[in-house]
Amino acid sequence: MDREARQAFVELYGKEPEQRFIVRYHGNFKGYNASVRKARDVTEFALSRAFKEVEPEVRLGVMQLLLNRLNKTRVKSRHIDFYNTFLRKMSDYAPVTRTDPVLEASFNRVNETYCDGLMTRPNLVWGRDSTQLLGTYTYATDTVTISRALERSPAEVLDAVMHHEILHKKHKFSCSTGRTHSHTAAFRREEALFEPKDAEARLHRWLRSYRRHRARQDPVSRRQEPNIVQRVLDWF
Repeated sequence: MDREARQAFVELYGKEPEQRFIVRYHGNFKGYNASVRKARDVTEFALSRAFKEVEPEVRLGVMQLLLNRLNKTRVKSRHIDFYNTFLRKMSDYAPVTRTDPVLEASFNRVNETYCDGLMTRPNLVWGRDSTQLLGTYTYATDTVTISRALERSPAEVLDAVMHHEILHKKHKFSCSTGRTHSHTAAFRREEALFEPKDAEARLHRWLRSYRRHRARQDPVSRRQEPNIVQRVLDWF
């Protein structure tokens, strides 16, 4: 039984666990990724190795957050609050060393038009060639990742996705009833300011065209899209 995992459970639910807890640290997780799974009498936490270097309160917080998700509960705790504060602040101190001229031009357009040029540039990188997961903002590394499917898209299409991810950097996230919320009312209000107003329709037209082009170029393999587990992990 892992001592910290047991402590996370007892402090969250006020009782001893019926299951045994295992915590494993993985080097193939980027940033501060974490997951949990339950099998028979064992609950296993998988944490990025980066969690080994942080305060115990942060590890307790992420395990309690995962327990809430696993058990479909919404219990609040000071450790979850501590973890969320830690995650929000990570982007303020993460080194910004990666960029790309196309993505940087898009960021600059969005920053000047919608943020009065006040946003600091995050890391800007291209991700997988996906038409499902178009962009992510990773708080722990202050990184915007944009799908390669948009590399040759019209500027307003790329900018629409960039705008969405930059709003994640600006608004971060809120936490209530034991869960985190990224698309708050303030987020949605600012997202609605993007021009042109038919940007979403233009995006869908581009993706349909891109899928047809990709299928003609590679009709046999049709590159694999990321599965739902990877798409969830990419959020962290």
